[in-house]
Amino acid sequence: MQGYSEKAAPDVAVVCADVDGTVLATDLLYESLLIALKRKPWIVFQLPLWLLRGRAFLKAQIAERAKGMSCALLPVHEQVVEYLRGRAARGNRVILASASDQSLVSGVAHRLGFVDGIITSDGSTNCKGEAKAKLIQQHLGQEPWEYLGDSSADFEVWRRAAHAVCVSGRPGFTAKVTREFPQASVIGVSRPTLHTLARALRIHQWLKNLLVFLPLVLAHQWLNMQAASAAILAALSFSMCASGVYLVNDLLDLEADRKHPRKRKRPCASGELPIKWALLLAPILFAAAFMIAACVHTEFVVVLALYLVLTTAYSLRLKALALVDIILLAMLYTIRIVGGGVAAGIVVSQWLLGLSMFLFLSLACVKRFSELLVLQQRNEKKTWGRGYWVGDMEQVAAFGAASGYISVLVLALYVSSNEIVKLYSNPRLIWLACPLLLYWVSRIWLLARRGVVHDDPLVFALRDKVTYIVAGLGLVIFVAAKFIHG
Repeated sequence: MQGYSEKAAPDVAVVCADVDGTVLATDLLYESLLIALKRKPWIVFQLPLWLLRGRAFLKAQIAERAKGMSCALLPVHEQVVEYLRGRAARGNRVILASASDQSLVSGVAHRLGFVDGIITSDGSTNCKGEAKAKLIQQHLGQEPWEYLGDSSADFEVWRRAAHAVCVSGRPGFTAKVTREFPQASVIGVSRPTLHTLARALRIHQWLKNLLVFLPLVLAHQWLNMQAASAAILAALSFSMCASGVYLVNDLLDLEADRKHPRKRKRPCASGELPIKWALLLAPILFAAAFMIAACVHTEFVVVLALYLVLTTAYSLRLKALALVDIILLAMLYTIRIVGGGVAAGIVVSQWLLGLSMFLFLSLACVKRFSELLVLQQRNEKKTWGRGYWVGDMEQVAAFGAASGYISVLVLALYVSSNEIVKLYSNPRLIWLACPLLLYWVSRIWLLARRGVVHDDPLVFALRDKVTYIVAGLGLVIFVAAKFIHG
């Protein structure tokens, strides 16, 4: 077995295994807490009161409010499951000994199928550390047993076990275990890396915040160092806030993401990033975002707050409402542009706002269309956590194509307006940008129908050479219109 080192272990008939972080690559307490908060957000105020009555009582109350939680899709450590399955096949009894509540652990036991019994917290006793060791001994009597664990709290259990098995991806922790228990076996599992964290924070999505610079560039104020510095801080602030929102959204979407063929690989959904890390990181990112925003401008703080309110509303409820979700996504892109104008002290043109709303509405439709296409290929009828049916696919495509072409029309009307002559020496050259945009919008919809476009159009665009060529040609056109006299 890859990642497994076995030393001379006594022949024991019973194998006890911890659940959170050992069998599961997640934690049942946090999983149930998220479900309970999603159903009844106001219980957040009850949590301290429950905790005052003990951790076991807290876990029982949370489990009660997360009743019906499915364990079928929870991420597991496959190495550990295979190890336990192999022991069960050889005739060993397998018992799950967990600090989580009984109602949740029973679901994990049912999923595995080869578990002979469970020892858990019961609302009054927190089955952890020394308490877990005593409960196992009471359950097994004098019968020797092996124990699989992953945390410092498991040392008390290992001291009473006939054989210790350490499940960990932390070299320092593994060394500590093997120093105290020289005969311990080790099952190596993966641990979070910087790459994992970058994926969870969606660092690549920070490119969306380049929209903050559009008002500065299109107003030809790129040499204004004060405005440029403010725009840089604004982009950084939006990035911090967006990453926090992505973490919150992933936490609220765990079950839906685990049903999705691609989203199930996201760090939180797959168990690569512990839920408690995400819960800790999100408020830190929000605090950092508003501290940076306060250094920009008071009005920018208001814009960022509006962005956070809308994204939170999207995550909690609005993403489940058909059409509302795609309109809101387009608004969130446009708010970045407004924020850039506020930060740089530039009034954003109505033409730019119109172009942004229609173009990004089109891209939001691409996102939904691609998701529906995947469902159609899987012979499913409805999206997970969204308000769309597969039968809506053609109508979504119609909305998106129409919106994309309207964005081209807005650009054409801008070229014909009186405002453009104030900024460009030869504004007629910008007409050349219209067929470019028309081509790009048409192409992305053509590829979306072929199933080539990722369900995130930005990810597709970042990997698409044609997009870079179109963007480069567009830049040449606008520069030529600025400096070449007609």
